[in-house]
Amino acid sequence: MSADDGVAVRRRRWGLDRCGLLRGLPTALLDQIARHATEVNLEEGDALFFKNDPSDFLAFIVHGRIYKLLYGPDGQELIVDTIESGETVDETPLLDAHPHTFTAVAYSPTKVLLLARRHFPLLTADPTVIERAHASLCLRLRHAVESLETMCLHRLESRLARYLLSLMRTQPHARGEDFEVALPPTQSILAAMVNASRPKLNAQLQTWHRSGLVSRKRNILRINDIDQFRCKAYLGREAERPTSPRARAAAARRSA
Repeated sequence: MSADDGVAVRRRRWGLDRCGLLRGLPTALLDQIARHATEVNLEEGDALFFKNDPSDFLAFIVHGRIYKLLYGPDGQELIVDTIESGETVDETPLLDAHPHTFTAVAYSPTKVLLLARRHFPLLTADPTVIERAHASLCLRLRHAVESLETMCLHRLESRLARYLLSLMRTQPHARGEDFEVALPPTQSILAAMVNASRPKLNAQLQTWHRSGLVSRKRNILRINDIDQFRCKAYLGREAERPTSPRARAAAARRSA
């Protein structure tokens, strides 16, 4: 192995160390995977693969973000999931050889490491890898069922509120009762997240803004009444009671 090849392998090994599916595996195994992996750089909008393409490799995201997309007959996009740095784009190829069920598109400049199917025995021989793959797919299945419920059974206001609350849980918010969420950079992306047209999405955001429920500065949306916002998302279901200090105090007074 040349010096340049050794540097490339160490760089790939560093990327693999950050992947949840592979973290903590034996050093010798990770070194083998690094030697066989191929590095691919994607620009924003580049497709890693398309729906119904053969699932002949695993893809590990070193940095960047990839959207899982479905397309309607009229070309409408639906973003069904977001795969972040340190995650595997799709663990399914480890378990079966069926074609991909979605299109994977880079959201920003993204670096991925690809491991061809002929090298899968390196991974499938380790029970830890299979256990992690099953756990990840179970998590994605639960997310898919929740998304199906939201998309099919709830109106746009509820879908949008649910999505923004889920996004807020992954982001830091201000202290006290000021809740903020960083929106996607374009309304087209946000619309594709909640299965809505841009005009309808914009109208819903404007309705919230006029009512004082939310305010916005550039790409930051501030939720001014988190309890009311949660009611919009979950239609006041008992399982999703407001949890702010003010709401808990009010509930305590009612039960006293």
